[in-house]
Amino acid sequence: MNFEGILQAWSMAVLVVIVGVLTGMVWLLIREIRKSVTASCSLVEEIKQVRKSESMPHVLVDIKPKETQIQALEVVIRNIGEGCAFNFNCKFTPDILYREKPKITISDLPIFKNLKVIPPKEEIRFFFANATEYMNDVTKPKEFDVFISYEDGFGQVQNESAHIDLTVRNILLFTEEKGLNDVAKEVERLTREICWMRRSIEHGMNGYGKTTGEVISLQK
Repeated sequence: MNFEGILQAWSMAVLVVIVGVLTGMVWLLIREIRKSVTASCSLVEEIKQVRKSESMPHVLVDIKPKETQIQALEVVIRNIGEGCAFNFNCKFTPDILYREKPKITISDLPIFKNLKVIPPKEEIRFFFANATEYMNDVTKPKEFDVFISYEDGFGQVQNESAHIDLTVRNILLFTEEKGLNDVAKEVERLTREICWMRRSIEHGMNGYGKTTGEVISLQK
């Protein structure tokens, strides 16, 4: 083999090595690009999920004592989420009669039938029953299972359920409330006590004066 043949052979070998190295580098580059693309897609998806969760509604339904009048029970509907709830529906089990005329159960109230929208942080309250009368009526259920459904801003239906137990707040429902009549009676009682104390003080002062006078007369 002459010198040119040897040089050509070496050139081919070097070329093969260079091609192999470049091919390896290209493959590594492609793999890194794929990893980067996958990571970017995952990050974008996570961002989407975070934004979606931040704009999701969350509707709660409860029956509780009225804040300004604890002996009145009221139904409370609250959207504590950050997004609007659409086409809201709610069903109580067991269902109870809410109004005699016209006859309607609580689950059939219009507010529980496909309510168009509940904005975020919105709170709806309405009268349910007198606490004393309701809790003393053995025919009335004291516990309910509530089934809620609504759509979020992405058109997805959210189904939730909750359990309401009125006996949990039973002590609060029968807490004695003081009205104006009770205040008037208390003022009258305090007035009588003050008058009695005043008479006692005056009587004591009169007795003290008499005793002092007698002592002076005896000394004379």
